Amino acid sequence: MIERTAAADVIQQAARRDAHAAADEQPAASMSQFKRDMRRFASSYASLPVKTLATCPTCGQVVPATFEQAGRQVVLAFDCPRCGSARQAHHDAIWTQAQSDFPGSAAFTYSGTRIRPVIRRLPKTVETLCPQCGAIIPGRCFVRDGAVLMEKTCPEHGHFSDCVNSDALLYSKAAWWTYEEHAGLRFPQVAGGSNCPSDCGLCGQHLSSACLAQIDLTNRCNMRCPICFANAGATGRVCEPDYEQVIRQLEVLRNLKPTPCTAIQFTGGEPTIHPDFLRIVSAARDMGFSHIQIATNGLRLAEANFAAQAVAAGLHTLYLQFDGVGEEPYRQTRNFPGIWDKKLAVIENCRKTGMKICLVPTVIKGVNDDQVGEIFRFAVANADVISAISYQPVSFTGRISSQELSLRRYTLGDLAHDIAGASGASALRDMFPLSIVLPLAQLLEALTGDTKVRPSCHPDCAFGTYFLVSPQGKAYPFPQVINVEGMFTDMNRIAARIAARGRANWLDKWRTVRMFKRHFNAKDAPPDLTVKRFIRSLMGLVDKNVGRGEGEKATYKTLLCAGMHFQDRHNYDVERAKRCVILYSTPSGVFPFCAYNCGPQYRAIVERDYAGLYVPNAQQTEART
Repeated sequence: MIERTAAADVIQQAARRDAHAAADEQPAASMSQFKRDMRRFASSYASLPVKTLATCPTCGQVVPATFEQAGRQVVLAFDCPRCGSARQAHHDAIWTQAQSDFPGSAAFTYSGTRIRPVIRRLPKTVETLCPQCGAIIPGRCFVRDGAVLMEKTCPEHGHFSDCVNSDALLYSKAAWWTYEEHAGLRFPQVAGGSNCPSDCGLCGQHLSSACLAQIDLTNRCNMRCPICFANAGATGRVCEPDYEQVIRQLEVLRNLKPTPCTAIQFTGGEPTIHPDFLRIVSAARDMGFSHIQIATNGLRLAEANFAAQAVAAGLHTLYLQFDGVGEEPYRQTRNFPGIWDKKLAVIENCRKTGMKICLVPTVIKGVNDDQVGEIFRFAVANADVISAISYQPVSFTGRISSQELSLRRYTLGDLAHDIAGASGASALRDMFPLSIVLPLAQLLEALTGDTKVRPSCHPDCAFGTYFLVSPQGKAYPFPQVINVEGMFTDMNRIAARIAARGRANWLDKWRTVRMFKRHFNAKDAPPDLTVKRFIRSLMGLVDKNVGRGEGEKATYKTLLCAGMHFQDRHNYDVERAKRCVILYSTPSGVFPFCAYNCGPQYRAIVERDYAGLYVPNAQQTEART
């Protein structure tokens, strides 16, 4: 384990590097120029052959190689000075007309763009970004020493490699748990897109509806965290939309088709210091957002009066910055003395007011990854108020050496094993990608006729599991209690049958109940958990009338424990951006999270165009209550 002083130095160096990058690197003259620069190499790899550099599969050296067409396949031909020539077939959807292997999948978006399916096997080709200039370039993912690596070659900046997942077996398992490809948006805001992510705004290439939309209320904050990517102090600009602008951005989300956005997260900076914060939360509630949460450091919610006002305005959930248990972890990641007592006060205020909390730890390998288990145990002990943990492996912005990248990279494979070690779960049996639960939303939508959040994200985006927490405080992973794979497969079939018919009947409801009984494992379930209570607990995950308030008493406490690995330029996969389910609504349009905050980093241009000059004393502005 790295010593505390050395770990702090790592974070401070990264903060200085990113601050300097924000100050020194001049943004493009315009949004359109920025997009043109991103796709400037598109014509050079539009057709095969394409020259690159790649890791020799025999000796491991980086050697000249060429992507070539071989019949209907794409092969990578290596020219290794030591080992000679070799050819390796790659699974591909860039240069071949691959189609989804899942029945009922759309082949084109509503706008007519061909849908490239999720590629489930390795090695595979990917469209990615140059870590230095951000240009779109081809690359590949492959297995070496039990890990999944991504490598690519920029015509200007050379060869780059990064670890995408430390466990190739878990990565491969996740790839098989996606379902039908969906046709995306009916009325995209940008017409004629062809080179994701250089056409954002959103364009007709985007495939998923928003599970959770985000709006930055401000980039000001009442803390100065060295690992934050949304920092007015680093960028030198304040970007804080007024109330009317926020309403316009909310209206854009409610008008998305075919699925209007129903869940909104206000973020920043620190959203609670916006002068119209409570008024904005109330407006979102009145506009029909059924789930309202904020990404917060918790300082203002530690005040009992403010917490009560927030609940009265319509706030449901806190996405709470939470890097460890006790004061020590925060010395390194947040450098804010006394922050642990504030976190405890926030939790107690949520317990009193009925709000729920999702803990959000930023995890850096060698710095605070030892806290993964501590955070899990803390959440289980407070499962009455903590409903989820969203571990976020750090996303690297700015320049970083390959050695430091390798040393600090923490992947979803690392997280799965750390969660398993802390909980007694099995990483391989119990962990799944978020996309596996899509049939639950589709089935509830089919049975009730009400729009539900549909997590049709890429299988590389999020990975973890749900736990059932007994009254005695023991955590049972869902797959121990129910056959998850069989249950969701059957759910998808029932939902598809109802959708084809146009409405549900009594037989569909009977089949649904029978499905749960068939897959329920009473022998390994908690002693007081029945099939009926399990079904109600599942419903409580998507319906606040069931899962909160008086209805919560009839459900079993659940805890989502998962990681969401936001991309950076080193591990960027364009297909993930197309399927992103966390969308930012901004004055310049709607952007996938991994295009706005990382990868292309549209945030820098949007904030430049809509920001005022940064005034340090403005951080002390009190929010109006």
